[in-house]
Amino acid sequence: MRQLIAEGEFDVHVLDNLASGRHRLEAMDRGRFALHEADIRDDKAVADVMRRVEPTVIFHLAALHYIPACEAAPGIAASVNVAGTINILSKAPAKSRFIFASTAAVYSPSAEAHREDDIGSGPVDIYGLTKLHGEHFVRYYHQSGAIRGTIVRLFNVVGSGETNPHLAPAIIEQLASGDTQLRLGNLFPRRDYIDVEDAAKGFRLIANSSPHDGSLNICNLGTGRDHEVGDVVQLIADASGLGVSISQDPGRVRAADRPVLRASVDRLRRLTGWSPQIDLKTSMRNAWATRAEDKLR
Repeated sequence: MRQLIAEGEFDVHVLDNLASGRHRLEAMDRGRFALHEADIRDDKAVADVMRRVEPTVIFHLAALHYIPACEAAPGIAASVNVAGTINILSKAPAKSRFIFASTAAVYSPSAEAHREDDIGSGPVDIYGLTKLHGEHFVRYYHQSGAIRGTIVRLFNVVGSGETNPHLAPAIIEQLASGDTQLRLGNLFPRRDYIDVEDAAKGFRLIANSSPHDGSLNICNLGTGRDHEVGDVVQLIADASGLGVSISQDPGRVRAADRPVLRASVDRLRRLTGWSPQIDLKTSMRNAWATRAEDKLR
């Protein structure tokens, strides 16, 4: 959103139920975008906003995406991630560009880099299942001619502003509280981490690069590099200047967890000519600095 505001090309409207808190608005210039406080599942509210705003481009980022929360409340996850997506699709103005934030979790587990044209899909968790169903509905509305769809399969987004206790935020919060004996979940996974600023830029570039034949645009958004849990721990420890040790917390261990998740970024480069610019070391340093600043306020 900040990038869209900075570009000054669009009137920016945000539909958000602020479930992750109002504090995220504090650092934003409220005079440069319009906030519509509503739930994406609210039929009347969504219809009213679409009718008044008549958006030409819709970035659908809203989701329940913290995997343990989805596993604990599958009905709510399906309601937000599937029914909410259908509600927005069905109310979107005709022929509007609809950019859907999906996830690498729709892919079958593999040690190889995931490509968009991989045959078959195989989520191993409820979050992945709900996003795959969302993709099906985006495809349906695109093929019916109601919208011009784009699916962006995000890999692991990191950086400042995270509101869920994923790996990097969990490490940062524990260190910020003075606990250098880190309690983490599974220690074996390798993940493709993309900084939130790069992810935002990637969304904009992918949105402007639809296939010439009018087919549904599907594109991975990652870096093409994977890192171990220990790499993330060490980079944050280096940024903080603290010595750390790690113990595995049984309460944080996921029963189903992929050993490796890495993007093929060939299509991203072919469509946009761009690749992510912020490496994991810089991203973790920035995330730690932001958390340290927040603690001083």
